[in-house]
Amino acid sequence: MSTKRRSYKSYSPELKLEAVKRALAGESVKVIAHHLDVTDPDYIYKWIDQYEMYGEVGLNRKRRNHPQMDKDAIIQELEMENEILKKYLQILKREGKLRNSKS
Repeated sequence: MSTKRRSYKSYSPELKLEAVKRALAGESVKVIAHHLDVTDPDYIYKWIDQYEMYGEVGLNRKRRNHPQMDKDAIIQELEMENEILKKYLQILKREGKLRNSKS
């Protein structure tokens, strides 16, 4: 058995945005992954989903399991979550208006 620990590579929001924009413009996801040195092209599909759901803010999300985060980082993360929730509320309001107008 191998006792190697798996190392995870993180990608900057700028790189994610570039990959998403190139993919939405019609470029092959495999080619984008190769040129941007993304280990798995499936990441790009995930980023596209996040971008379509939350916009650029969705590409900045970070995981919460960081016990040693400083206060500034926590505030920044919470502000980002607030932006995501505001966008989600806007989407729900738009969908509600569309449903009500069809009735």
